[in-house]
Amino acid sequence: MGRKKTIKTIDEVLENSKTDQQPQEENLVKKTCRELGITQKELAEITKFKEQTIRNWSSKGGLPDYAEAFFNIILKFHYHKETLVHFLNFSKNIQSIKI
Repeated sequence: MGRKKTIKTIDEVLENSKTDQQPQEENLVKKTCRELGITQKELAEITKFKEQTIRNWSSKGGLPDYAEAFFNIILKFHYHKETLVHFLNFSKNIQSIKI
């Protein structure tokens, strides 16, 4: 007896291609370190989490909800800080223009 062939519908093929193409979400510890330009050790010092805990979250994932919320707040703060710096520089440039 031979193998039974399974014929997929077009919808099944399209659905599988969508899930295959979705990028895997970046680890939040690694993303935080990358965005802030710091090491995991420095992140541990800043957040007061143990360095081993940060390393485990980085390699294994599975951050507790409170840590995920904390890192998201850090990233949002960093983004808004950078935006404010750009705005202040823009404002200085506008004020320096003589009409």
